[in-house]
Amino acid sequence: MNILIEAHHPAHIHFFKHVIRILIDRGDEVLVLGRDRDVMRSLLDSYSYIPNILISATGTGNRFPLAEFLHRQRQVASSIRTRKPDIVMSLMGTYTQSAKLFGVPNLIFTDSEFQRTAHAIAHPFATRIHTPECFGKSLGRKHIRYRGYHELAFLHPDRFTPDPCVLNELGGIAEGDYMVLRVSAWDTLHDIGEQGLANQLTDTVRSLSRYLKVFIVPERGVDLGELESHRLALSPHRLHDVLAFARLVVSEGASTASEAACLGVPAVYINSTSRSYLDDQENRYGLVHNFRSASTAIARAMQLAEDPPSKAWRQQRRQALIDDHIDVTAYVIDQIDRYRSSAS
Repeated sequence: MNILIEAHHPAHIHFFKHVIRILIDRGDEVLVLGRDRDVMRSLLDSYSYIPNILISATGTGNRFPLAEFLHRQRQVASSIRTRKPDIVMSLMGTYTQSAKLFGVPNLIFTDSEFQRTAHAIAHPFATRIHTPECFGKSLGRKHIRYRGYHELAFLHPDRFTPDPCVLNELGGIAEGDYMVLRVSAWDTLHDIGEQGLANQLTDTVRSLSRYLKVFIVPERGVDLGELESHRLALSPHRLHDVLAFARLVVSEGASTASEAACLGVPAVYINSTSRSYLDDQENRYGLVHNFRSASTAIARAMQLAEDPPSKAWRQQRRQALIDDHIDVTAYVIDQIDRYRSSAS
């Protein structure tokens, strides 16, 4: 079977990486059409088994990337025309039109309700649209819900075991003696008018440093200035090992907050846009704390840094989360196999 995957955010590589390994191991042909954004190139270098072509790159005008969008659309269409895949997959589905044009089944896996522009562009051309069960809106007759979160495609215990050697790579620090702060660049179309910590980043780091060592993970393009010494220096593919042994995660990015929750680590999410899966992780498991106000988010982070929940509580909450959901990689493989007979 010939599978084409369109990935234009580093998180998409994590979602598909185990799927790709399984497909390749059983003899399927796979190609990822990547985008040189943030740590995409570094991740693809780390996962050398993933066949890929970087067909575009973000530029300084990333908020309105019309030129890149059109270029990428042409490249996706060209790849579908020449490679003749049996199925095309993506997370946002922004480039589904070409699959529809050439009559190729196109599967979208999305979890963000607020990206209305992407939905309007992509969904009319999709074959199926898969979302977590907790997704907060109906996407019509093509919409299929599953019991999972995107992050359980790569952080389900059947797919991931944290490597404690990362603590030595962090300088010999002990488990729970540090926290991770994820900072967004706020430079995309859907970021317009939104914010997280804003101008309180420096004060936040200073305050939290009274209790924990702070490692900052900024998106590419973020100037940390005087906070540069806090930058996490490890390769991006080691981030989930780092998250797993942290006491706390504070994040402007939704994916990182959900990753922490799936690992049983309390996360404070500060962003003026909400996510249904983060609300679900807060309401059902207490592992995420969602805030739109920076001041209230920082206050909660300080409480968790000073008086964190017990390890036993965190493990119990994580196990409950795992028990309630599926291995999403296995789900994606099953969806692909539904088209296998028609492709043969």
